[in-house]
Amino acid sequence: MIGVIVWSSEAREKAVIWCEDQASLAYLQGRISLADPMRWPEPGDLVELECETIGALRHARQVALLSEQSCPELPRLLGQQAESRPETHLKLVVSRDETGEAAECGQHAVARAARISAAG
Repeated sequence: MIGVIVWSSEAREKAVIWCEDQASLAYLQGRISLADPMRWPEPGDLVELECETIGALRHARQVALLSEQSCPELPRLLGQQAESRPETHLKLVVSRDETGEAAECGQHAVARAARISAAG
């Protein structure tokens, strides 16, 4: 499978890879999963990899560099996309407190409290 490195930390020997099948992201951990352990992949690198799903995580195996910096602007573009997302118009109506009890939030709680106090 082909993928692009979207985040990488050589010091921690971890990376996140977006894969061409657009399924879950693949996680690279440790140099043992690299075809060439002397070269750590950087964000924007195009790689070939095998995936192995263990539990809920998709692990990258046999990661081989195809092209360095094929998309070096990818991390910046992803960051800009996240910043430009419009705010949601959905509001939280009910949440659970630490004891597991339902607690009303926002305007609904204020309106309900007003009705209860008006009723006496």
